[in-house]
Amino acid sequence: MSPRAACLTCCFTIVTVVLNSSAGPAQNRGAKPIVVNPETVQKAIDRSSAFLLAGQKEDGGWSDVNDYPGGVTALVVLALLNAGLPPDHPKVASGLNYSRQRVPKKTYTVALQSMAFCAANPAKYAAEIQRNTEWLVKFQCRDGSWSYGEDAGSNGDPSNTQFALLALYEAQRAGAQLSPDDWKAVYGRSKKYWLDIRNKDGSFPYNAGSTDIRGSMTCAGIASLVIVGSQLDGGEASADGEIKCCGQETSNDFQINAALKWLAANFTVRENPGLRQFHLYYLYGLERAGRMTGQRFLGDHDWYREGAKVLMEIQETISGRFDSAYTASTLGNEYTETAFGLLFLAKGKRQVVINRLKFGKGEDWNHHSLAMQHLTSHTERAWKRDLAWQTIDLHKAKVADLLEAPVLFISASHAPVLTNESRDLLREYVEQGGFIFAEACDGDGCDGKAFDDYMRRFAAEVLGKPLEKLSPDHPIWHAERSVDLKAMPENFWLYGVQTCCRLGLVYSPISLSCRWELNMPYGARREYTPKIQAELDNATLAGINVLSYATGKELKQKLQSILVLDEVKNMTPTDRGVFVLPQLQHNAAADDAPRAITNLIEWMGKENPFRMSSEHRMVPIVDEELQKYPLIFMHGRGELKFNEAQRSTLRNYLKNGGFIFADAICADEQFASSLRREMAVILNVELQPIHADHELLQGNRFAGFDIRQVNVIDPQRTKDQITVSRRKISPQLEIASLEDRIAVVFSPLDLSCALESRHSLQCRGYIRDDAARIGINVILFGLQQ
Repeated sequence: MSPRAACLTCCFTIVTVVLNSSAGPAQNRGAKPIVVNPETVQKAIDRSSAFLLAGQKEDGGWSDVNDYPGGVTALVVLALLNAGLPPDHPKVASGLNYSRQRVPKKTYTVALQSMAFCAANPAKYAAEIQRNTEWLVKFQCRDGSWSYGEDAGSNGDPSNTQFALLALYEAQRAGAQLSPDDWKAVYGRSKKYWLDIRNKDGSFPYNAGSTDIRGSMTCAGIASLVIVGSQLDGGEASADGEIKCCGQETSNDFQINAALKWLAANFTVRENPGLRQFHLYYLYGLERAGRMTGQRFLGDHDWYREGAKVLMEIQETISGRFDSAYTASTLGNEYTETAFGLLFLAKGKRQVVINRLKFGKGEDWNHHSLAMQHLTSHTERAWKRDLAWQTIDLHKAKVADLLEAPVLFISASHAPVLTNESRDLLREYVEQGGFIFAEACDGDGCDGKAFDDYMRRFAAEVLGKPLEKLSPDHPIWHAERSVDLKAMPENFWLYGVQTCCRLGLVYSPISLSCRWELNMPYGARREYTPKIQAELDNATLAGINVLSYATGKELKQKLQSILVLDEVKNMTPTDRGVFVLPQLQHNAAADDAPRAITNLIEWMGKENPFRMSSEHRMVPIVDEELQKYPLIFMHGRGELKFNEAQRSTLRNYLKNGGFIFADAICADEQFASSLRREMAVILNVELQPIHADHELLQGNRFAGFDIRQVNVIDPQRTKDQITVSRRKISPQLEIASLEDRIAVVFSPLDLSCALESRHSLQCRGYIRDDAARIGINVILFGLQQ
């Protein structure tokens, strides 16, 4: 037996033993542990939705509570819409019609009805939303609160008040009309109310001056201050005749942060802190407080993951309703409580599009604190779906935490002092497929020269490449819509660091977040000169374009497990039975995606832990080198050309049992056509498309994956934008056979760029997960022949 054949046999034997082993952790006996992931949470959402749907009465409504006719129906419909049921679902439509036929007279019902109409179809229910908005303005109490009904006296309560503000917030987003002065007056009175009743420790009571501190009311205070602050507070930026980015900030951040600190110190998801009762009502408020302030963690607590786990624990498996020991049944019923739990699960699992990095001492990282909220809201409108953003603390984060969001935003004016561990973490984030969006808080009254100098060093020292000025025809300028660069300041441009087929870092030397903060996405938008408004709109579009480019509008599900690839170089390829997959040296960009195979082997190590090394190794086309390896990988772009000696060497390698796995980087057509031509000359056979049911795609014989259907991304460039279609197809692989075995497998669609970082708007190819599965199947198939 040849050394190459012996190595192949040994490697496949190891693979088979590992994959077919029945050894593993013992099965849990008795009650199954609660597993929190996208699938289990969705099942809980579906069960609760089914319970609510089953409880609908013949008239389209749900059983009312006390003196709030129509309130339960509005709350249930709101929960079902947020759970993903469409407005035209027969029972949802019936519930909306039930609400439309009733004119509510209670604050809770007015507010919930408005929110349901806004979630369903703002245009269809515009008249009802406007009517309810005017009702809420008319019956606001003199102290800025709301009471239970049509009583505009001096005192209300924080519970009614938060619902009124939530409704006004959604109504503004839906286009309800009030004069700017009226909006400001309503929010101004309410802001004073919340600031007047807050406690010194940051918490909020139900009654001003009382010791009745409640987690539910603290959550209400946080969400309410975010809402009123978005309309009233001034950030660092201003634009009175000209844009100024570093002025005096006037915001509620201090009060909000104090309340968040109280929540963290008193954190629990098993009861309402300070009261115990109204448990599910509290969780509904906790979701808003965490999401609207961009908090992934409260203290050390992952509030959504922990809350979801408790909700699944108290959900009745058969009925789907939530049954908490601390539910105050006299103030609600089984439908209100289940709706509150459902709202927590459904709204809290919104996909996160961007993380803002918190680092260093002080607040230099957080200039223009409203910017993330505004950019996310503008992106929601452009993408037509609900999104979320978060803040992540560099000093507490691991790479998996950073990878929770596809984009990491970094902004500052001073040069940060980062440890080697922090720099390595950011490098690994990019290598694992993350994307850094950075800016200097510089210009227009800000001095960010120190950060600008730092970012240029960071790119070269940490990412290994200098920042390069992006050309005007780069896809990033057109990913959503084309940016009008003439509307931007003269000193504006975007710079980037290229990683294979896409950028891994994009940098702006002036503050875009300053302009996002000024460009309100909804409500009483501030009046600017046409020139300034055009600059703000294009700066916002630049931000949306970066997000669209970095993600392809494809976001991971919240709670989706993060695959962090680890080096598997603990064994050297000289050890007997250790598998290494080298790359073939050639003339056509043979190493343009150097981490592609390293990542694939590390991915394979997660799935199939047998003896292998992820060493990045290039091999020349020399017989004594090639014969060491049963499988060889090659990729490239441009015209591939072998000389006669190289063709002869490759012919001998393949005839003697060798196997070549190849792909065209970024689906490069020139490389694909030239590789087909070269292989036809070497093997005297043409590459042929693989059959849709070929065993390589089924994977069952060699413990691989079923990849008969995979996801392909196909970007299409038009004049002023890039559109992306995502389709399920059978893998487009081509094969060449020698006698009774396959010797070459080639993918004309991109695998390498997806493996190195993630699928790109510049590439036609497979999404990253499917690229890895295809690669693993090809390797396992090649080893077992």
